[in-house]
Amino acid sequence: MDSYQSISRVQLLLQHKRPQEAEQEARRQLRDNPDNSFLHCLLALALMELTQLTEAQVEAEQAIYLDPESSFAFYVLSAALQRQHELPAALEAIEQALALDPEDADYQHVLGQLRFQQGQLHAALRAAETGLQVDPTHVDCLGLRARCLARLGRRDEASADLDEALRHSPTDAGTHADLGWVALERGRAKQAAGHFREALRLNPTSDYAREGLVSALKARFWLYNGFYRFMVWTQTLSPGTRQGLFIGLFLLSRVVPGLLPLYLVLVYMSWFAEPLFNSLLRFNRYGRFALSEADTRYSNQFLALLLSALALLGAGRYGHLSPLTTAGIVGLGLLFPLVGTQRQWHPKRRQQSKWFGWGLAAVGVLAICFDVLALPGEGPLFLTFLGGTLVYVWVMGLRS
Repeated sequence: MDSYQSISRVQLLLQHKRPQEAEQEARRQLRDNPDNSFLHCLLALALMELTQLTEAQVEAEQAIYLDPESSFAFYVLSAALQRQHELPAALEAIEQALALDPEDADYQHVLGQLRFQQGQLHAALRAAETGLQVDPTHVDCLGLRARCLARLGRRDEASADLDEALRHSPTDAGTHADLGWVALERGRAKQAAGHFREALRLNPTSDYAREGLVSALKARFWLYNGFYRFMVWTQTLSPGTRQGLFIGLFLLSRVVPGLLPLYLVLVYMSWFAEPLFNSLLRFNRYGRFALSEADTRYSNQFLALLLSALALLGAGRYGHLSPLTTAGIVGLGLLFPLVGTQRQWHPKRRQQSKWFGWGLAAVGVLAICFDVLALPGEGPLFLTFLGGTLVYVWVMGLRS
């Protein structure tokens, strides 16, 4: 009984959003009971709230080691992996949880979320509906089904699901955030922002709602709004079809030169929409507070390189100084690996992108030095830099 009450204290601290105290209490109890799988799970949940994701994964894996038949431990591991954007591993973990306990609506919701993030809308819809068969009032499954239906064009059914979720839990922050995402994907940025603000009022620490508010504020710029809705539409296509679409647009622009500016805008937006409009949001009284610390840091890096490159390019063109012009073009080219690395969540791909970027930077600096010294190899080096940048864009673009 004492052990049950002790564990309940950790759960209560987590429910009241006091993760630091929950971590301390869980660690204190684990000193006396180190083989308690459930306590390791609770510690992992506390660590996730404290954004110590690697440590949370270790605790979840320890819980599985102690009790391989614990579906909850696999569920917690999946959550830790999902937060680290390790989607295939997270999917494997939640499928194992469902193999152990297929009648849990929370597990079905996580499975659906992962399928949704991978663009597998019909699979996500099936998971949400399976969860609702277990628990017809599960608000998270209702919200997920609404998002799937909205993207599949079944908007009336999506609205009915969200109304049902609000009826069961009118103060659920996740449901208000789902309303915001559905409104945003329909191009209603102002309405979406209102829903996200309400979600944040109910749960000020919700990253799901905060990211939605940032997107809604950016969607007030017509160019971003149009691009965002186009990208949402492409998510309804299979990965192969999506890649074929962009390759087809490139080939079409070669046949019909008038389409080339449109294609270039699409390429530019696909790479730089997020850092560019995040930077513009810093002039908005709400936007500057909605941006995460990482978004602000990435914006600083983007602006520093962009403005430096434009200044060098302008000085080079105005003063007829070839090395400065070369340096400006190199700086603009390096924006691609900079932003490409920023948006890579997978550690291995992030490292590959970083090394590719440093390689391009080295070739670019050599081209500038050869230009300054008037050496004959400047032209080939500069062309190598441009070719490498194009290879980077194609390779990383098709892998994303």
